[in-house]
Amino acid sequence: MKLVYCVPALYNPGGMERVLTEKVNYLVNTGKYDITIVTTDQNHRPVYFLLDDRIQLVDFGLNFEEHFAAGLVKKTWLHYKKLSLYKKKLQEYLVKCKADICISLCGKEIDFLTSLKDGSRKMAEIHFSMNNRKQFIMARHQGFLWSCLGDFRTWQLKRATRGLERLVVLTNQDAVDWQKTHKNVVVISNPIPFNCPEKPNLNSKRVIAIGKLDEQKGYDYLLEAWKLVHARHADWQLDIFGQGPWREKLEACIEENALGDSAFLHGTTTDVKSEYLKSAFYVMSSRYEGLPMVLIEAMACGLPLVSFDCECGPREVIKEGENGFLVPMGNVEKLAGAICRLIEDGKLRERMSVKAKEYASRYSLENIMPKWMNLFNELIEK
Repeated sequence: MKLVYCVPALYNPGGMERVLTEKVNYLVNTGKYDITIVTTDQNHRPVYFLLDDRIQLVDFGLNFEEHFAAGLVKKTWLHYKKLSLYKKKLQEYLVKCKADICISLCGKEIDFLTSLKDGSRKMAEIHFSMNNRKQFIMARHQGFLWSCLGDFRTWQLKRATRGLERLVVLTNQDAVDWQKTHKNVVVISNPIPFNCPEKPNLNSKRVIAIGKLDEQKGYDYLLEAWKLVHARHADWQLDIFGQGPWREKLEACIEENALGDSAFLHGTTTDVKSEYLKSAFYVMSSRYEGLPMVLIEAMACGLPLVSFDCECGPREVIKEGENGFLVPMGNVEKLAGAICRLIEDGKLRERMSVKAKEYASRYSLENIMPKWMNLFNELIEK
């Protein structure tokens, strides 16, 4: 079966890129799939996660990201010019390779995918909540007009995905929202990208967070909370792994709050499992998510979890009081309180660690990937 995945790029160390890599590697190893990944913004950069040599990587070199900082009028003109070229290139490629199924990860192609007439089945998997486009805008801007623009972008996404053969979402919570307007919705969670029989160092006095240094991940909230934690537990440290545009801002926040001896920005890591295992528990301060891979990965490594109850995902991973704590979105004091509670109760960390491992098993590759294979077969038989 010939599968073509469309994703902006694979050079980022993000959760979506990690999951896609693990899934296609699994599929190609079954011997039943011929897989190509089409990108628009790879720009000769190496892929971050190891990709099986049998998977073909094709970059169209459109580089949508290069005009991101341009003025609104120029950015709009360049966007639609490149979008038209992208549509032409993708149509030609799908015809040439005789694709059976084309799968969008809801990049730029989602706006025109259903209009392509190449004979392949069209579907998408969305790694964020339905309101992601609005959340992205409102995390960076305030005001009524920006809110209206966010609503319009959400409407565009709904319109673009309604005609797909299938729309795969990550959580039951998100499925409820989509099913109000769509009849093509299927729920398939992301799989854990590794096995982890080892136990974490729950007495390490180290809290870990992983993710891009930007508005979405909310590390400004986390550092505010950590200031309160540090006042009570100066012998504990917070290690943040990731890269992104907010690095200087977060460095300044660490300095202003005199956290230089307890909060650290480490950049990215190629051995994320090892970093989880060196930690006592995991904390997530995101403003919004889809199904956060970091929570699932940390849980697979036996880490208790503390997270804002943001839209969407955390409430489907965390069972309150059993494998972690959910905190009202944006409440820094309660985030600090949940962190301190885990710091102060070693037996609670041990109980939550056992539950975390137990709950993580439902996200194994062996449980998740047959759902994808059945879905592909269903589309082809249809």
